[in-house]
Amino acid sequence: MDSFLPPKPRNTDGRLRDASDLGQLVRARRRELGLTQVQLAKSCGCSPRFIGELERGVAGGNIKQVIRVCADIGIDLYAKTRGC
Repeated sequence: MDSFLPPKPRNTDGRLRDASDLGQLVRARRRELGLTQVQLAKSCGCSPRFIGELERGVAGGNIKQVIRVCADIGIDLYAKTRGC
């Protein structure tokens, strides 16, 4: 049934809707820097498999690794409360 739903529009304001959004951002930045998944993994101290999973939006729950990869390639992550 989900296949009949239209794709979610891309957020232009930088907000992440889900893990796929972060993965697409990481992939784009890695390519911008001219790095392979193996090179990025080596510089971050994680496995190429983790980088691949992160880019696909399916990486496991190691938030420390996610933050480290993002920091290493120049992606700043922010957390902000909504509302007032």
